[in-house]
Amino acid sequence: MPRKYRLLIGGIGDDAHSVGIRLIQLGFIEAGFHVKSLGIRNELMNFFKEAKNFDLILISNKNGHAELYLDDFPILLSKYRLEDNSEKLWYLGGSLSVSESDFKIKKKFLQMGFTNVYPKPISFQQILFDINADILRNGIPKRECSEHREDTVQKTLDYDKVVDRKWQPRELEIARQDILREWPTGMEILTGEFKYENKKSISLDTLLWQNHMKGKNALLQPRTGVANIDDQISLLKYLEKAGSDISSVQLDAASRSKKFEVAQGGSEISKERRKSILNGFPLPIYKIKEVEKLVCSVSTPFQLRGGGPDHRFIYELALSANISGVEGGYICYLFPYDKLTSPIQSLGYWQYIDRLCAMHEEKFRLTINREYFGVLTATLIEPSLAIVVNIIQAVLSAQQGVKSISVGYAEQGNRVQDIAAIRVLNEAVNSYLTRFHYLDCKVTTVFHQFMAAFPQDYEKSKNLIINSAMTANAARATKIMVKTPVEALRIPSRQDNAEALFLCRQGLSHSKNLRVDESLLKVEEDILRLEVAQIMEAVIELGNGSIAIGSLKALEQGVIDIPWSPNIYNKNEAVSVRDINGAIRYHDFGRLPFSSKVKEFHQQKVEMRKIMERDPSLFSLLEKDLSRIWKNDFKEWPLDNCYVN
Repeated sequence: MPRKYRLLIGGIGDDAHSVGIRLIQLGFIEAGFHVKSLGIRNELMNFFKEAKNFDLILISNKNGHAELYLDDFPILLSKYRLEDNSEKLWYLGGSLSVSESDFKIKKKFLQMGFTNVYPKPISFQQILFDINADILRNGIPKRECSEHREDTVQKTLDYDKVVDRKWQPRELEIARQDILREWPTGMEILTGEFKYENKKSISLDTLLWQNHMKGKNALLQPRTGVANIDDQISLLKYLEKAGSDISSVQLDAASRSKKFEVAQGGSEISKERRKSILNGFPLPIYKIKEVEKLVCSVSTPFQLRGGGPDHRFIYELALSANISGVEGGYICYLFPYDKLTSPIQSLGYWQYIDRLCAMHEEKFRLTINREYFGVLTATLIEPSLAIVVNIIQAVLSAQQGVKSISVGYAEQGNRVQDIAAIRVLNEAVNSYLTRFHYLDCKVTTVFHQFMAAFPQDYEKSKNLIINSAMTANAARATKIMVKTPVEALRIPSRQDNAEALFLCRQGLSHSKNLRVDESLLKVEEDILRLEVAQIMEAVIELGNGSIAIGSLKALEQGVIDIPWSPNIYNKNEAVSVRDINGAIRYHDFGRLPFSSKVKEFHQQKVEMRKIMERDPSLFSLLEKDLSRIWKNDFKEWPLDNCYVN
């Protein structure tokens, strides 16, 4: 057996970020290390249980909640050293805090016993250099290592548990009896203590559809989320005055992963410190009347945004509190965020939510907007996968009676490809809804401004936001999810969010003069239509006409394959990189059902990139693509004609 340094890596607590973990894993494997990844959302004890077999342990936290899960690290480390006194090197990195300075947070965790701490993202080369130096300094020996890859174990699905039809009212009511008992705030609904009353003058569905039909500029929706509800109300009022068209809150990571007691604790710490240590709003810990006060504090329509496979309980509270839009779907809220839940479980969760939304309309005559996205792991996602995921989720929502559908796409950085993606997305979703005889659905589109790590250069970030808004408007997107120019620098303040709205308005105004090469746009639209049709026909064939069964089998067989997903049910064989113009192309197709014409198109684009970069290494290309933007190593945004010179 070969002798190598043995390294363990994984994410801690409620953090669902998987891309960085996977990239570091690939980098250390290429550097000659033996690596095991625990994936995302681990308890601290998981690392100590595995530590005896490893010499280097890397713990990742990218969502700012590190201190909520590492308080016991010094005690556990001391206990471990009493049982095993062999030299172990412990590292902590990511984006470790939403409220403390880098200096303070690094000092805190070094004092806990970590060998080194990286409060903000840094290059893989720097991590590798530091670890090699620590190995030499501490005399860490290489050990014999098996070549067995433990992280490639795949699970199978039990199709007997699939419900492929509209849920009956009795089924929903039976399920609600258990779900509403998950946390004390749900008892208000269960006991009938809280009675729903529509207190909003305009719903999200109404605003989106009116804007879409009149062909107006894209609506603007900033992301917000702080722990204290009074601070959240103040923030939303401020942004409404600053020009926000749609108000929303993003759930904090603990609430998204149903760690309600952690969200409660984080909220209490936030009150003590008078600043939020949570990375979002902990909606489930508040009474429905309190949330209703929040929702009705602004005149704009209100949406709740989450991130996780099971939001049944939280969305029950949201609808009761006059929130008229909820986000997520069985694929897009599973594969980027969770490693153990099966897609069959997730399908059931989201059938419940879709049926709940449809029932709300039937009972109270208020249409609930159901939004999903195809951004998945948010970076290096070739648009065909995003479009297919939106189609599937739209059809399944319509099956449960949903009428208002918003489909989302994340900007990747090549303007022509991004415009083509939004246009084909809108066209394809409407086409497949019609094909499956759901003729009364209203479809609108959502453009997410760049979702991966932002430039650290403030001026480049401002330019990105302006040009992103121009791209969205040129694509005729209904709504833009707004980012701020300080994404890479700090947690955005209310002033930062207001500035982002101002920059987007500039971009919307400038878009009137934007000219896009229609011949290049046609090439991108045509290849996307072909890719989407080939995947969707395979899905329909696998399901013998059923989208539910077909999509599950497609995921199981790799016909749909989500790059960078941490989920054990995903094949993780498809890999994408950028071409010389920054557009996303398939490097490895895995089992995606593409024709030779499609494959040749991508292969030619990728080969040209390798020639121009003089770099045949896949890891090297991926590392560049995942870090160039936040390192400011790009000429301008968008990346058309300037990504590789």
